[in-house]
Amino acid sequence: MAAHYDTYIVTTAQDFKRIGRQYGWLVDNLPSGRLLFVGSEEVGMLVKDAHLGSRVSFIDENDVLPIDIVWDVLNDHMCSLLAGDTVPRGAVGWYYQQFLKLQIAFRCENEYYMMWDGDTIPCKPIEMFAADGRPYLDNKNEYHELYFTTMEKLIPGMRKTIRGSFISEHMMFHVQTVIELVSEIEENRLLKGGKFWEKILRAIEPIQIHQSAFSEFETYGTYVAIHRPELYRIREWHSFRLGGEFFDPNNICERDYKWLAQDFDAISFEKNHTIKEGNGNLFDNPRYQEKLSPRKMLEIAQEEAKGGYIEQWGDNALKVDPLA
Repeated sequence: MAAHYDTYIVTTAQDFKRIGRQYGWLVDNLPSGRLLFVGSEEVGMLVKDAHLGSRVSFIDENDVLPIDIVWDVLNDHMCSLLAGDTVPRGAVGWYYQQFLKLQIAFRCENEYYMMWDGDTIPCKPIEMFAADGRPYLDNKNEYHELYFTTMEKLIPGMRKTIRGSFISEHMMFHVQTVIELVSEIEENRLLKGGKFWEKILRAIEPIQIHQSAFSEFETYGTYVAIHRPELYRIREWHSFRLGGEFFDPNNICERDYKWLAQDFDAISFEKNHTIKEGNGNLFDNPRYQEKLSPRKMLEIAQEEAKGGYIEQWGDNALKVDPLA
């Protein structure tokens, strides 16, 4: 029997305004208990005005973890490179939103909670628990070496253990395991600081801060793979990572979602992605949708692409289920 859980969606006001038209689809397809948007006071006003239903509410991010204390630590850590300046406030956000996702464990009343990225929309109803009652850890194809460099500094000896990646724009967290992970990080006396988020920042070389050098999903997934593999089942997950290069979040429609759902669980609209020249009227063209599957169209597009993230399916990707 699936456990009761709530879903937390960390987002910014800018992303809410950009993606907000699709949040009705998100609410309809995430079958959890409450859906709680986490963000600034402005996000709270946007949630209120969006009228997304009785399941939806808001949590002020500063009630979870004040952003100013994280910003202060980052400024101190990078002072040798700043020449008296301060880190732009926006620069702390990429790490801060990850710290929020871990800190929520300390206020969660259920055994599990799910984090869902605010720029990602499910294409169909998402079931997060297997028939045996275990939640899924969803797996994709990605690798960023700095994530693992930082990880081993946080918990010496903890290394990459599977060939896939736990970065899938969402994660079902087991509260007690998050608390155990955080405790191990805070017990590391080789790193300056007391709280886990301070030790994470100080584990990263100042010159590498801008290189996205920590992943909460990759770190938690690896910790589970080593210490608590019996808790989860690994599942191959497919999200259209570059969705914003082919679909306009203001115009994507139910027909598009139903077509995408043949091969994709979700679609992401990252803030820096726009429809590139030659990509318009392609994936959202009903005539093409009738003739080709979304997987086939993306595989064709990926053959023409130069670098960047490549989506893979089980019949042409690495085996990623060593824990099942």
